[in-house]
Parts: sequence; C-alpha cells; structure tokens
Amino acid sequence: MCVDLDLAVQADSAHEVKRLLREQIVSYVSDAYGDDRQFAVQLLTRRAPLRYFAIYYGIKWFNHARRYFSFETAMPLPFAHA
Repeated sequence: MCVDLDLAVQADSAHEVKRLLREQIVSYVSDAYGDDRQFAVQLLTRRAPLRYFAIYYGIKWFNHARRYFSFETAMPLPFAHA
C-alpha cells in the first residue's frame, strides 16, 4: 500500500507486490502529468485517510517490535571466567 498516493495492490508474494506497486505508482504519476495535467496537483497531493496511516504505522511498529523481542537471533553471552 502506498499511503502517500492512496494506492494499493495485492499479490501472492512480497516481491510481486513491490513490482506491481511500483508499476501502479509510475502509471498513476504519468497519467497525472499526461491526460489529467490540469488536475495533477490535486492527484499528486491526495493522501490516504488518517486511519490508513494509523493502521500502516501500527503494523510497521508491531513488526519491528516482534523482531526486536523475538528469540530468533542469538543473545551475546560473555565467556565464563575460570
């Protein structure tokens, strides 16, 4: 999801989502400067509703916290002194 332009895509893999979203952003911007040039400012400055920003940053924080508090990485342990 691109919350800055209020665009979203759906796919089976993260790689495919990134590719599709990149294509959609390029198409949207080129259309704004092409056929809809008189409305380009409005089209390029529109934002997603505030609740989408809240959901996006909430998920981003949750994923960061989950990685930070997970036990997937080894904890540094000091060597015991004899």
